[in-house]
Amino acid sequence: MTKRSKIRSVRVFGLALLVLAGIWSCKAGAQTFSDFTIPTGASIPTGIIAGPDGALWFTESSTNKIGRVTTSGSFTEYPVPTASSSPLAIVNGPDGALWFVESTANKIGRITTSGAITEFQVPGLGQDLAGIAAGPDGALWFTNAGNNTIGRVTTAGVFTSFPLPQLETTGTPGGIVAGSDGALWFTNQNGQIDRVTTSGSFSAFFTSQAGPVGIAAGPDGALWYTYLGIPKVGRVTTSGTVTEFSVSQAAFTMVGIAAGPDGAMWFSEGNGNVIGRLTTAGALSEYQIPSSIAEPLYITPGPDGAMWFTVQAGSNFGSIGRITVPATATTSLVAAVLPASRSAVVNNAVTAFATIINSGSAAASGCAIAPVTPVPASFLYQTTNPATNALTGSPNTPANIAAGQPQSFVIAFTASAPFTPTNVVLGFDCANVPAAASVLGLNTLLLSGSATPVPDIVALAATATNDGILHITGSTGTAAFAVATVDVGTSGAITVTADTGSATLPLGLTLCQTTPSTGQCLAAPSTSVSTTINANATPTFGIFGQASGSIAFAPAASRIFVRFVDSGGITRGSTSVAVQTQ
Repeated sequence: MTKRSKIRSVRVFGLALLVLAGIWSCKAGAQTFSDFTIPTGASIPTGIIAGPDGALWFTESSTNKIGRVTTSGSFTEYPVPTASSSPLAIVNGPDGALWFVESTANKIGRITTSGAITEFQVPGLGQDLAGIAAGPDGALWFTNAGNNTIGRVTTAGVFTSFPLPQLETTGTPGGIVAGSDGALWFTNQNGQIDRVTTSGSFSAFFTSQAGPVGIAAGPDGALWYTYLGIPKVGRVTTSGTVTEFSVSQAAFTMVGIAAGPDGAMWFSEGNGNVIGRLTTAGALSEYQIPSSIAEPLYITPGPDGAMWFTVQAGSNFGSIGRITVPATATTSLVAAVLPASRSAVVNNAVTAFATIINSGSAAASGCAIAPVTPVPASFLYQTTNPATNALTGSPNTPANIAAGQPQSFVIAFTASAPFTPTNVVLGFDCANVPAAASVLGLNTLLLSGSATPVPDIVALAATATNDGILHITGSTGTAAFAVATVDVGTSGAITVTADTGSATLPLGLTLCQTTPSTGQCLAAPSTSVSTTINANATPTFGIFGQASGSIAFAPAASRIFVRFVDSGGITRGSTSVAVQTQ
């Protein structure tokens, strides 16, 4: 099989995976709440983010700690070296660590997933750091309300400061996030959403009222923001068009906002004790949370498909809340991406195929793709002819999709700086239809950037039923699936493993390398296979699942991931299938 035909097979197989996305969106259950009490009382947690280790990381502004909680509720806390520094916002850095602002100490902190903390003193005056974001240039960007500047710090600790223009200095810069246009966007409480390029050029877009505070990138490529003191959620396109949506009149302390795995925007309504959800088409849902969970603040999607948020009040004045995502059958869009992983070299584009299906009864207009997760890379999408893979249309131009029809695309990332493997969430959104739900391993892309050439394993899984599902007969049965690969990068030593991601399933997994022509194992199956994959080589593998209990059909959660890891522990390829017993 040629390299071109292998890639074409990837696209075709993506259409089968789309069926899973549609089933998942209809089967998700109603939302439920959980509350996990932080061990240190009166911690007043603030910022929260899902870390690269599959746990949630958060700041404790009162007790001066960085906290970590697993999806099962196990806590670890790490004291910040500088006393009374008030850590606030926290974000994933391009180096695989987490970065946070120390508001009153005028410092930027960095913590590894093993808990090692480094602090960097921000030059100059100002002790009111607020937001922090990973920039498109491989640096961290932050807001400094103490001296009305936007700051930039490299992962080596080198600072640059950009003073706000006169128009913006009357306000207070707050939240900050990377936009889909390669710039940084931040809120200004005087009634603006501001934009700054990586070279320090500013633009301002006026909101209807003063008080915008939180900001997040949406699956529609726009920026979404909350107000502090006004019951509205706003949206601004990268061209500056502002739209605002009214929410509950009781919502006066809204701060946190984030894109959820269901393609909607989620936000906190602190004084109303409510978590809100707003689709990209403007449909609002509000969920009253139990009285024991009081005053939600910041919110983030978790690795388990739920939304996690910090809770500042309640019985302990400090807990972490969780809300499951409700059914998303209101959207007719489903999407898939293959391959599931690419390893980019800086300044060289890597591509993948994406498909959007409009399963509704009406045409979907203005359908586009935008990265939601920030990485230091430029992005491009373009429609293709599904029969030939030939490009059609123009780059970064939305398409219309007829009712019941698919549209195929090629997507491309060009890394501008090195960064560790990151599960990039992609927004698949149309102007008149809520965005598609996001499913890890199905329509996300595990992407990394390297300064030098590296292995880049394009992997494709195939199940016996060719539907992307490993069907196991009985609760103690066995079944197998195959994975074909091609290394489109450099040669390298690779270890291949299989796991179930963040889900704990009654399933044992083994694998072997196989003879491509027969599918027979070259050695007895084991928990891992170590081999050298040369450039342009096309090795194949067999993966075996042994059930030890029932596995319900939940393709968004019950999945088997096959990972290809190099000698430095960096994932250079991945693919996945759903699994169920029957």
